[in-house]
Amino acid sequence: MRSLTPEAVRFLASPAAQAELAALAGEPLDPLTTVATLRKRWGADEAAWIYDQARLRRKGRAKFPYADALLFEAEALEQASAGPVARWRAERVFGPYDRVADLGAGIGGDALALAAAGKRVLAVELDPVRAALLEHNAAALGLAERVRVLRADWRTLDLDVEAAFADPARRRGGRRTVRLDAMEPPLADLQRLAGRVPAVAVKLAPALDRRELPPETGLGFVSLAGELKEALAGFGALAWSEPWAAVLPAGVRLGGPEGPARTGPVGACLYEPDPAVIRAGLVRRLAVELDAWQLDPQVAYLSADERRTTPLARAWEVLEQGPFRQRDIGAWLRAHGAGAVEVKRRRSPVDPALLEKKLKRTLSAGGPTLTLFLTRVRDRPWAVLGLRV
Repeated sequence: MRSLTPEAVRFLASPAAQAELAALAGEPLDPLTTVATLRKRWGADEAAWIYDQARLRRKGRAKFPYADALLFEAEALEQASAGPVARWRAERVFGPYDRVADLGAGIGGDALALAAAGKRVLAVELDPVRAALLEHNAAALGLAERVRVLRADWRTLDLDVEAAFADPARRRGGRRTVRLDAMEPPLADLQRLAGRVPAVAVKLAPALDRRELPPETGLGFVSLAGELKEALAGFGALAWSEPWAAVLPAGVRLGGPEGPARTGPVGACLYEPDPAVIRAGLVRRLAVELDAWQLDPQVAYLSADERRTTPLARAWEVLEQGPFRQRDIGAWLRAHGAGAVEVKRRRSPVDPALLEKKLKRTLSAGGPTLTLFLTRVRDRPWAVLGLRV
């Protein structure tokens, strides 16, 4: 990876370099042969920059549907929000606000989503390379008139905006960190920003320690396609009074009071709540929505007698259930002609990978894939065999 400079960005934004990148979009990329071919037309630096961008564009497609129009920097791309998450946040969190600042905007993933949602965006970025990439990316998507890029430290600015978003750097010494005081800028700086801007939202690692947050902070969690993506802390007008969970791409948000504690035996269906629901502490709230109950107060599995369709949880039809005994499980799998089995566990000491290996001899070719849940019911080790519905 050749380090980028403002000069490199100017070169990559040129028509000739853009044409070269377009030609590479569907071609195999090899660090030796591709770079050697490029060096026949370009200098060593230019060839390396083009190759790196071609590779980063392919990596960027996982987050940006329009990646082949953009320019990237490796670390900023890794930290950038996934496109569906950035769009949801722009429309649902910042929906009421017209003038929004993106502080530490990087290569512009969030600033571009805000602009595409109709906002007027002040994108503040101190790094000259990332600021140049952001300017190119805004122009490439036809959003330059809505995005003002300012190269500065936002802590020195008088921000004339209605709301602000920040995605602090969460790396220290080349390693990821979830500590809020180890981010750059630290959370304390962003908390003080709420005294200058009416509404502030800060993207955090979902594994954060909530005890590090000030008590007045609002907090939500966002998942995409079943993967927990981020925590979102809110200050000022965005200091939500209760935790929430947003599940994408469905765009469903769950919030409100936790709900009463309710436990019971395994019913006709079993639910596994979305990870955003679990992390937000809303399992019992979801149970109310589904007319369900927990199998154990400490276990995030729900059960019910009648299944309700929801994007907030995955559901299985219960085929068998009982105290955990490996010989019984083998008999269950044979009785249902299972072709494959996936083992999940909560509050069970059993190694899923090891058990899956032991159960292979009970499987039948061409049979359905079943799921075995290892958990606790009435404080006893319990097994549930289910078919995903």
